[in-house]
Amino acid sequence: MTRSFSLALLLGMMTFSQVLFSQNLKNRIQPGKMYNAGDSIYAPRYGFSGQIPVGWVGVLPRETEVFLLNSASGTFGEIFVFGREKVDLAQLAETWKAGVDISETVRLKATDPTIEGDLLYSHAEATGNYLPPKNYRAFAATRCGDACITVLVISVEENAEMASQSALEMLKTAVLSTPKEIDPYEGFDWKGFLSAKLVIAYEGFIGGKQQTKVNLCEDGTFRAQISKQGMMKDSNPDYKGGMKGSWTVVGKNSEATLTLTFEKKDLAPFVANLKFVDEELYVNGERHYASQSEKCD
Repeated sequence: MTRSFSLALLLGMMTFSQVLFSQNLKNRIQPGKMYNAGDSIYAPRYGFSGQIPVGWVGVLPRETEVFLLNSASGTFGEIFVFGREKVDLAQLAETWKAGVDISETVRLKATDPTIEGDLLYSHAEATGNYLPPKNYRAFAATRCGDACITVLVISVEENAEMASQSALEMLKTAVLSTPKEIDPYEGFDWKGFLSAKLVIAYEGFIGGKQQTKVNLCEDGTFRAQISKQGMMKDSNPDYKGGMKGSWTVVGKNSEATLTLTFEKKDLAPFVANLKFVDEELYVNGERHYASQSEKCD
């Protein structure tokens, strides 16, 4: 089965579902970051707390927004994980047995759906035209509390039993609690986030244009190269060239106020409004990057 086929299969299984990872930023799965066996997964929106199974590594691909586990054994195996609204498992089993169309020519059917308490699981087979290789196997499972978590396993035959058992174990050992909506930036540590960072406007970061660059050091001091672009455009004309001083930040959730106090006497502090919008940092309404500083001792 090609990657495109397995993704199409997943999207077919996800009809009327939602992606899993709308969760507190402190524990949130970060796109592109690798997670190893034993690492925790937490999704308060679905009341799900679980761990990466032994023998697997996980990642949230930027292009799919669906959490993906890959076998670490070197043999092909993938586990897709996503959340959905609560559903009656008996009705879901009947839907699985009837089959889910994943393309115009291919349908995935459950062969042996089994319900054990709050858990439904089944092997599955593909029917139709343009099928995946004969040695590929599919397995699906859903566990429900006040919401449901579904895993879809695609693997080669020799890896199928291990892959399906890993997915089942992840679901069975997970803690299902009451779903709750949480501000993704609740309790966000602005001081920790900004310490030892170079803050520069997006245009300057990607295009090399002359922009205000502010290095915020962990000891509470800053060093800046100031121009009339970036965060200090339309500001006090006495803010210019190389400057230094101290910095403080006061924040609540996704918003904060950054204050730069200059060593130069009689120069008023510079105050900037910071805000995260869709996980992007904005300073005084303009998109900025915060990257590791090389100017702090």
